[in-house]
Amino acid sequence: MNADLDYIVRLHRTESNALGFIPSASIQRRYLDTGDHEWVVDTRGRHRGYLLHGPARWGKPLHIIQTCVEPDYRLRYFATAAVQRIEEKGRLAGCTEIRLRCAIDLSANTFWLALGFQLSQFAIGGRVTGRTIAEYSRPILQSPRIAPVAICLPPTWNTSRPVLSRPEPS
Repeated sequence: MNADLDYIVRLHRTESNALGFIPSASIQRRYLDTGDHEWVVDTRGRHRGYLLHGPARWGKPLHIIQTCVEPDYRLRYFATAAVQRIEEKGRLAGCTEIRLRCAIDLSANTFWLALGFQLSQFAIGGRVTGRTIAEYSRPILQSPRIAPVAICLPPTWNTSRPVLSRPEPS
């Protein structure tokens, strides 16, 4: 096992009552090898948690699959930065929204609501716990498109120094 996978497995073991099981081979193959994860890091850049997410695809939602933060680093904005990085991945890929699921008995629900996620529905949990699961979503706002810029070269202008101008509205 590599150090990143070791960290996730150790943290998962300490928080197993709150997390759904994902085999370590799947974590490596689906999330670490593909880059479909973000680290929750402290001010010194040390891992303090992780977020695993699905692939970012144009026109599709981006799903956060699992989030776990060390207890001493919760409510300190570190996970917020990781969610913002995931949102940026989704924005750049043209994703429509971020979706996630969270058991209703976890304090993490407060975190997701504070970040502007909207509760969309409830679902029945997994085979082992049977907990009620809250399903959340938040749109990914696409940045406004910048109008194309045309390069206009007056006949007497030095072509090594083009003049930039916006095209005339049609």
